[in-house]
Amino acid sequence: MFQINRDVLAVQLQNEVAKFIQESMELIMREELQNFLRVEHPDEENSRDGYCQRELQTRYGKIEDLNVPRDREGAFHTALFEPYSRLENWLDEAVISMYTGGMSTRDIAQFIEKMYGTKYSPTTITNITNVVLEDVHA
Repeated sequence: MFQINRDVLAVQLQNEVAKFIQESMELIMREELQNFLRVEHPDEENSRDGYCQRELQTRYGKIEDLNVPRDREGAFHTALFEPYSRLENWLDEAVISMYTGGMSTRDIAQFIEKMYGTKYSPTTITNITNVVLEDVHA
């Protein structure tokens, strides 16, 4: 009888989900840019200017070659993630949740590295929590 290797199947599934997420994000960003140029700024002499590739860590896995559309003026920014960000906001939210749950910044950094392959220093963890806590107090 044929036995399926669960680890191989899990990796294949994760790759397919990441591919689907990448394709969906790229479609959304193309539509965002089209709306930006035609609806929000129709009178400006701006146009598409190809793509830049970037890496983005998502809750579904790492997307290594995400095509982010750009405009000639450099005025367009997608709403999907912050400019120059390499991580979705979910990871910052997870860090806050772990920190408020009592985990140390060193433990959080080690957890993230083991789970996602993304290295956060304890100082970065502290900076993330401080920014969010300042917003909460404000």
